[in-house]
Amino acid sequence: MTAAKKATNPFFDVDFTKFTTDFKLPGVDVNEMMAFQRKNIEALTKANKVAFDGFQAVAQRQSEIFKSLLEQVTSQSKGFSTTSTENPMEAAAKQAEVAKDAYESALANAKELTGLVSKSQEEATALLQARFSESLDELKAAISKAAASK
Repeated sequence: MTAAKKATNPFFDVDFTKFTTDFKLPGVDVNEMMAFQRKNIEALTKANKVAFDGFQAVAQRQSEIFKSLLEQVTSQSKGFSTTSTENPMEAAAKQAEVAKDAYESALANAKELTGLVSKSQEEATALLQARFSESLDELKAAISKAAASK
């Protein structure tokens, strides 16, 4: 959303703490509820950053793998041209070995990339799980506080 739209949209000018205090809900501390939500948003922001950083790491590693693959293909293609004219059987054996190496390398790269993605997801999930647990503890404390004030 552009800055001009934000400036003209009255929704962005609302102070929700003032709005909710007009309701005067018994036993509800609006400032405390807003603090809970602020912490939730902070946890989501951190989790999103972790996920984005993980995405960047995967993209960078994929780029490195692709560059390495291009260099490998270029060097191997030079070797094939000289071998294939001399002895076709030797060329076929060499091609089979290169294919096997390429397959094993592709599996290793896929495993590495999967590990990077898993690590990023685990970190983001751990942040959200920790916040959820804290949120439940805060809710329990708020309920106890409201019950004690009655």
